[in-house]
Amino acid sequence: MVGAESTIFENDPFFGIGEFIMSSTTVTLKEKAYIHLRRLILNAELKPGEVLTERMLVEMLEMSRTPIRAALERLDAEGLANYTPNKGLVVAEFSIRKAIDLYDYRIAMECFVVRKLAAMEWEKNDLKWFEQNLRQQETHVEKSDNARFTEADSQFHRKLVEVYANSEIIQAMERLQDKLYQIAIGVLRKDRTRIQVSYNDHLRIFQSIQEGDPDKASQAMEEHLEFGKRILIM
Repeated sequence: MVGAESTIFENDPFFGIGEFIMSSTTVTLKEKAYIHLRRLILNAELKPGEVLTERMLVEMLEMSRTPIRAALERLDAEGLANYTPNKGLVVAEFSIRKAIDLYDYRIAMECFVVRKLAAMEWEKNDLKWFEQNLRQQETHVEKSDNARFTEADSQFHRKLVEVYANSEIIQAMERLQDKLYQIAIGVLRKDRTRIQVSYNDHLRIFQSIQEGDPDKASQAMEEHLEFGKRILIM
């Protein structure tokens, strides 16, 4: 059992990122169950509307019911799954209307952020971070690795907000992360050419910021997000 639990996360792009950066020796069973189920939902391997039974997950994760039950409660609290009468816990549906609303919200927020960033002096460490992130994106594009590209994509947008350092905008962005990932990977799967276009957009956004051109940076961000929204609703 222990061996099986520890191998669940090998080569998992969701394990070891963001709030989940932790060594395997410190991760509890309920955290392992949560991380794995979260990945399956975000990558649509567990489909919207799919019922999550404890019996099914015990066999899938090779764990006891206790950590799985704790993981399911956390997924319910975060809105990735919902309890419904007569069914139990069901993977949450994500409506097109909700996705459009989130894109509109992002356009307002992120266009504002890049305008401000284009007028700021940047720390060398932040510049190096973006250069490294964009190289990673390029590698994922070459390999057509949607999952890892989408994670690097999410980090790119989140880092822009962090560099601007408005605590309210940072908190808003953090609350949206799982939903934004679901939308982004949905767009990439719907249009196989989008991964290259998205990378090119990120280059253009970053270059416009570095050129100190707020109008150009804001326009690049708006076009980037509007194009993603159009693909999603086609």
